Amino acid sequence: MRIRSVPLTLGALCALIMLTFSAQTAFSEPFSTSQAFQIMRNHRSKTEQTNRLKAIEAYLRKKNPKIPPQKSSLYANLIEDCASRYDLDPFLVASVLVKESTAREKAVSKGNYGLMQINWKANKPWIVKTFPIQSTKELMTPSNNVRIGAHILAANIKKCRGDVDRGLDRYRGRPLASYRNSVHQHYLGISEIFRKLQANT
Repeated sequence: MRIRSVPLTLGALCALIMLTFSAQTAFSEPFSTSQAFQIMRNHRSKTEQTNRLKAIEAYLRKKNPKIPPQKSSLYANLIEDCASRYDLDPFLVASVLVKESTAREKAVSKGNYGLMQINWKANKPWIVKTFPIQSTKELMTPSNNVRIGAHILAANIKKCRGDVDRGLDRYRGRPLASYRNSVHQHYLGISEIFRKLQANT
């Protein structure tokens, strides 16, 4: 059956364009419109730390069932500590970690190392001056890797005046909507676990 087209008024056309633009913006810049991200700003107190850690641990094990419980606990605590040190949302740090390495501490890909997939060649000059790290072996130690990854993420977000989406672009090395959206999907997954834990507390 053929569908007859109906002429759009100028007002309807403008509304359609605005709706399309808003949808594209929300899709390509997920953190700028993320309700979950805004809500979590109010859940970063010490009293809620236990449930934050549980949520991160549970999500890490969900995405990488091979992680032993003691490892997922170690990673969650490192994420929480480094996020606090650099004034970051711990769920954001965890989401980047899952996106980058699926929580595999020995992950190596195209010159990127460890949990946060840090590019050694690009970052070595300042890393060896800032941290007691001199080799990729030391870089891949979880405590070093998460701390440096959080440091880089925080610095990039700061350079972008608090814009998380643009900060993620810089962390990755170039703008890519699919990367931002993937990180955001992980963020939503962790937030949902946290919400359920809070409801049962």
